[in-house]
Amino acid sequence: MQILIVEHFPVIRAGIRQWLSSEPDLAIVGETPSAEEGMRLIDALRPDLVLLDITTPRKNGYEALLAFKERRQHLPILIINGRPERFYAAQLMNNGADGCFPAHGSGNELIRAIRIVGSGRRYLEGETPPLQTEMDGKPRALHEQLNPREYEIFHSICRGERLTDTADRLSLSLSTVNRYRKQVLEKIGVDDIPGLIRYAIHQGIDSSQY
Repeated sequence: MQILIVEHFPVIRAGIRQWLSSEPDLAIVGETPSAEEGMRLIDALRPDLVLLDITTPRKNGYEALLAFKERRQHLPILIINGRPERFYAAQLMNNGADGCFPAHGSGNELIRAIRIVGSGRRYLEGETPPLQTEMDGKPRALHEQLNPREYEIFHSICRGERLTDTADRLSLSLSTVNRYRKQVLEKIGVDDIPGLIRYAIHQGIDSSQY
């Protein structure tokens, strides 16, 4: 299986190389820190599977996921995910990811995840019933129905980040951030930022880790 790594952090790429070096059926055919270069390498190298960092700069991992799938619809993509909430992984998988591997996971588990996704199945750490319930369309908390971009804006608001700083960090226009902000308020069902923060506190959401 030929694997392309799209990962921002060199130390993580080095760790993945080390983990896969002893597996004769797995070969790394390319590496890049950027989603833009990843697009080029998908065309040039025709990998069998992509390991995609959700925090790639400029074009974030969610945007890269959509772009990669548009390029090659059936290309298996395993997300390297640093987010702790399982519903965020479910959102990614509902939008085209074939699996989500936790950034804190072990080498053996990564190899297992690669083989599962490479065989055409879907992977999530533990594959426990709670996620299956979420993905089967059962009722979820209001914030769990935000799409990945709205979810980022939601957390940036709750931790007190200025909209201009959010726009700069995500490489978005201020008007786009304001549009997402409005969508978040509507989906959560509150009228203003204090109401959104009260909702986050009530749900026990800690935005400081984002």
